[in-house]
Amino acid sequence: MELSIECLSKRFGSKIAVNNISVTLQPGVYGLLGANGAGKTTLMRMVCDVLKPTSGRILYNGKEIEQLGEHYRSYLGYLPQDFGYYPDFTAKEYLNFIAAIKGIDTVTAKKQITELLKIVNLSDVAEKKIRTFSGGMKQRLGIAQAVINDPHILVLDEPTAGLDPVGKDQILNLLKKLHEEKKITIILVSHS
Repeated sequence: MELSIECLSKRFGSKIAVNNISVTLQPGVYGLLGANGAGKTTLMRMVCDVLKPTSGRILYNGKEIEQLGEHYRSYLGYLPQDFGYYPDFTAKEYLNFIAAIKGIDTVTAKKQITELLKIVNLSDVAEKKIRTFSGGMKQRLGIAQAVINDPHILVLDEPTAGLDPVGKDQILNLLKKLHEEKKITIILVSHS
């Protein structure tokens, strides 16, 4: 797996949000660090094909992502800084809902959900409403929804924001474990 970003730029009117970025990523864990407003989220939204660049291109295994379309997006897992969830769903209901949206059949979804709830250490609260979860629990659930489709590339925008030091360590250890077990490329965006 290779993700190449070539001379990528994004303008919003006269403002340059991303300016001529080039990088090639192989499977591994990468950090994108910068101050608020530095263009990190804009760059990741382009990588996730949510936002079109003004110029430059993104290639997945040598092919432009626009040509790959939906096929490319099936290789992605994305956790935005503020991800949406339904507070009255249980963790299991929420993951079933996400699996259905991503087109995962029910047999595969059931197996994936059981495995992911173990990996993110939420098995014991699988039947509890998300509204009762702590911030760290919600972030771990967010990571589970992002990897439910077995992505090759996982993009996480500020996954430890607002967490205490123990919660941050849990998330970072979880990401390390996911990379080791699934051999995926993880792009971690942070301002700290």
